[in-house]
Parts: sequence; structure tokens; C-alpha cells
Amino acid sequence: MRGLCDITCLSSLTALTVLALGCAPMADEGNESGLALTTQVDDWRDEVIYEVLVDRFANGRKDNDLVDGVHIRPGDLARHQGGDWRGLANNLDYIQDLGATTIWISPLVANVSRGPKQDGYHGYWANDFTRINARYGTLAELRQLVRKAHARGMKVIVDVVTNHTGQVFFYDFDGDGAAGAGEVEPRFSPHGPYEATVAWLEDKPHIFDYGLDRSGEPGERVLDARHFHRQGQTNDFLDRLQIFNGDFPTGLRDIDTEQDAVVRGMVDTYLRWVELTDVDGFRLDAVPHVPHLFWQRFARELRQELHWRGKERFLLLGEVFHGDGEVLAGYTREGGLDSVFDFPLKWQVVDGFLLDGKPASNARQALETNREHFPTVAHPHGIGLNPWQARVALVDNHDMARIRRELDDPFVAELAMTLIFTVDAIPSVYYGTEQELAGGWGDDSREVLWDTGYRRHTRMFGHLQKLSRLRRESLALRRGGLAIRYASEFSARLSAPGAGLLAYERSAADDRVLVAINGHPVDHARAHVETGFAAGTLLVDGLGVMQGLLRVEAGGQVFLDIPPRRALVLRRAHDDG
Repeated sequence: MRGLCDITCLSSLTALTVLALGCAPMADEGNESGLALTTQVDDWRDEVIYEVLVDRFANGRKDNDLVDGVHIRPGDLARHQGGDWRGLANNLDYIQDLGATTIWISPLVANVSRGPKQDGYHGYWANDFTRINARYGTLAELRQLVRKAHARGMKVIVDVVTNHTGQVFFYDFDGDGAAGAGEVEPRFSPHGPYEATVAWLEDKPHIFDYGLDRSGEPGERVLDARHFHRQGQTNDFLDRLQIFNGDFPTGLRDIDTEQDAVVRGMVDTYLRWVELTDVDGFRLDAVPHVPHLFWQRFARELRQELHWRGKERFLLLGEVFHGDGEVLAGYTREGGLDSVFDFPLKWQVVDGFLLDGKPASNARQALETNREHFPTVAHPHGIGLNPWQARVALVDNHDMARIRRELDDPFVAELAMTLIFTVDAIPSVYYGTEQELAGGWGDDSREVLWDTGYRRHTRMFGHLQKLSRLRRESLALRRGGLAIRYASEFSARLSAPGAGLLAYERSAADDRVLVAINGHPVDHARAHVETGFAAGTLLVDGLGVMQGLLRVEAGGQVFLDIPPRRALVLRRAHDDG
């Protein structure tokens, strides 16, 4: 791996000379002092995460719809729509009514506003890491959002990008100062940086810098051409060199995250944003495009600094877009990330089993075998959980087609959400799922939520409320281990005994829950299933699919008869309240 083998270990002195010190103050209340940091989280396994694209959730202010001469284009999902932090803060009751406890929001830093085919509405096109994104509001409004969330017992996670900036320069091969053909997205050069002049489209990006001892107020440092790989556009995402050094599609410029001063700067930058906002965690973008050693140092130093400042259990959640559990686990080892999104669970169980009808036995890899790859202890000054316990389950997100687009069947969508709320992971809900949105890939899955009227009476809204309540009431569903009790070897499209049935048990202390999912589209799933319940125990279904009580048979077995594409969440009858 290039990131592990050819890192140039610049001395601190050399690195500091390379980065030019800047003096401009941070725009938009940037001279305000940091906040007294607080620890809001007891155990991240108790949380339900709700992902929000700020531009699409609620427009609380009209006067920030025009920034840098670029206005919103209502109805064009490739362009700015006008959502902001004030709008989000005004609608926290909607999110809380759904049952979510943690809000994951778009990156907060200033962005490139407009590209030829898409705007930077999503927040991933940074052009300055020290300035707030004026389209989303002011620093005071972001602080107010976090304060209001904390007052409700809610937490806030911010998306963070370290791999790249937006299109802040082009490769001026002919030296004419104009971006000609092949100068915005030249093909990847495996031989090192292009010799072309870097032509900046706007001011050079800045990062925060605390100096050698990270004391006092930070200054700023300029990222100039030497801090980018400048090797052109990635065209092969299986080529490790391109993965690490190539510009992202649409001309996003790849930062040289091997440089010591760049690593220090990214730690200082995001430490400063925590100080300014008191947020509770980071969702880390494009993790595999940055070397492991960067993440290990970033995580270690950030945790230590936050610990000294009184902020504990700060979540570092990585987006590792990969289906191999061992690859995911690799980013959580040796002091690395606290958690990763469980893409194997999404692709093998949600997509493979529930959508495509593959045998339920395929779930064993994601639910059991992958556990062996993850560290069994928590990181020092981390969140107090090992990374397997803290992984995050998802059905869809802003980089995927929505679950209802994949298969527009309300029962399948409900099964998928039941799954991620009841396995041993932290559930994540993509905004609009509760409104039964069905957008496709890219901009199409980033719909404007206010067009729905924030309805609370949809079938999925009610289902998510019910799942959230079941988690709150059950220690086993929040923090318990998981054991698979039944996983059919037959395709969920065949007529065979138990075809389509996946059953697993969660247990913690004296609390125990049996979850049984029938993924078959037309047949009942009928089978005897082993449990950890004592014979004679009466069980009730928390989802209300099964009416009445079910008695546990001798030997701890239960006989299940589940309608097609329905699920049971069985617990002791006296726990039903």
C-alpha cells in the first residue's frame, strides 16, 4: 500500500516551512472563543442516527439563498435548494418524534458553490477549511442548533472531508490562464505530479494551525500546490495508486495527506471546529482514499486533545465503501476509527436476502463471521466500545438509490428497517425514509423534505416510531450480543420448509429478544426455532404482527408461523408494558 510504504516523513521543521502562514481571520464570527466542551453520550449503542442533507431539510432563512452570486434553483435537485441550520433547528421535534437521537449533518465548511452540472449543495466541495458554509448559516446558528439538540438529549455528528477539496484549481498545461479541454480533469499520471502550472480558481484553501503545542488560539495556514498530489483524475478505482493520489470525479483536488504538516493541520482544523461548536462526533468521508497511517494519527491525536478539553466518547465513524469485513475492520485497528458503516450488512442481507431473495444463510457472514476481524477492545480515550459493537447499520444513504427505488414494496422497506434496528449495531436512518421517498442514484435521492409537509402519519413514520420505542424499552436490542437461531439455506423465492426465514436472538443481563424475519414474498415461513427462553415463557410480538401470546416449548423451542415479508420481535409478555 502506497500510504504505508512511501510516506515521506518530513521533519516538523521542514513541514512548517513548506506551509505558508496566513493571517486572515476566519469569516463569520470566527474570532469567537471556543465553547466549554461537554460529553453528551453515555453509550453510543443507545443512539438512533438520522442523516440530514442540510440543503434539503428545511429552509429557515431566505436571505442566505444567494451566496457568491449563486442563487437556488427550486426543483432542480442538482442545484442549491436553500436548506440551512436554522431550518433544521426549528424542526428538531419532527426528528425526535420519529425516535432518532443523533443528527448527522453535512460538512460545515465553506464550499465551491457551482459546477457545470452540479452545485456544492451537499457540502463535500470544500474551498476553505477555516470558514463556515454561509449557505447553511452563521456560526452562531450552528451553535444554536447544537445547543437546542443537546437540550433535548440529542447529539450532533458532522461530516468531515480530509481527502480532497472542491475544484479550486485547474492544470494550466498551456499557460494561457484559461481552463481548456483536458485541463480540468486530465487523466491520471502514475509518474507523479504534473508539471503544469496550478491555476487557482479562487483563493487558496486554508486550514487551522495551533502551532507546535496546540495552545492558545489557532492561526491559519495556506494549502498551496505542494500540498496536493496533482496527478490528475482517477479513472480506475481498483488501482491503489489512483485510489490514494487521484483527483475525485468532477475535478475534486486530492490533498497529500502523507505530509506531516497536512496531518497536523487536519487534526488542528477539526479540533478547532469541535471547540467552536461542541458537536459530538464526526462521520469521516472517503476513508479508503486516505492512508491508514493518517487515520491512526488523526484519531489518536484528536482523541487525546478532546480528552484534555473534557470531551469524552467523541465518535469517529468511517465511511469505508467496501463489502469485505476484514477491510472494514482494518481501519479500526491500532488506535484507528471507533466505528465504520456496515456495508456488508447492507449488501449481503438487505440487498441480497431481502431484495434479491438469496438464502437467509448468507446473513451469517455479515452478522457473525465478520466479528472475528474486529478489535475486541475499545481505543484509549475513545467511545468505550470495541469497533464491532459500534458499527453503524444502514439501508441507504445519500450515495445510493433509496430502498423504495430498489424495490417499491412497503413491506420490504419495513423489513429492512426492522433488520437494522434489531441487529447488534447502531441504526442509521436517511432523511426522507419516513416520508417513503423513492429517489434514484445521485441527486435524485436527495429530495427536498419540506415538499412533504413533514407528515407524521405515513406508514413508515409509524413503523420507525415503533422500532425506536422497542429499542428504548429493551436493553437487549440496544446493547445485547447477537446469536443466529435460524437461517434458511433455501432461496427466499422457493417453496420449501422455512424458506425465507432469518431468526436471531439478542440478550443482555436478564433481557432477551427473538427477532424473526420472513423475506419470502408469497409464502409463510414456518419452523421450529431454538431460543434462550425458558420453557413455558410467554412471548408477545412488539410489532403487532402476531396476535396473542406464544408459549415457549420444552427445550426452549418456539414454533414460528410468519406471513410473507413480515417480521416478529418477540419478548417476554410481562415486558410489553
